[in-house]
Amino acid sequence: MTRPGHGRADDRGSATVVMVAVVATVLVLAGIVLAAAAVRVATVRAQGGADAAATAAAASLVGLVPGGPCARAGAVAAASGVRVMTCETAGSHVRVAVAARSGALTVTAHAVAGPAPN
Repeated sequence: MTRPGHGRADDRGSATVVMVAVVATVLVLAGIVLAAAAVRVATVRAQGGADAAATAAAASLVGLVPGGPCARAGAVAAASGVRVMTCETAGSHVRVAVAARSGALTVTAHAVAGPAPN
């Protein structure tokens, strides 16, 4: 049954349901994009921290800065907001793996540093 000037009675409120679905979809997509951006930021931070830690450890290993190489890597990594997972020395080269948190996820990065071969 229809009322004069109101169209079909069963169409009332259908635009509200559609708008709720559209808004919910946009919010879910925005959450996914923000989570992906946070992981990307943590990945870049982890790689920068790994590079800095490996460089500092290599500098320590060849005597440019005081202290042990892995201790130096740990200090530089902590200053970068990441933590050292592994630190290995081989000759005058250092391999460092670090981890950074991004919400519930942990991202890792690896770096190698040392003097260039002759």
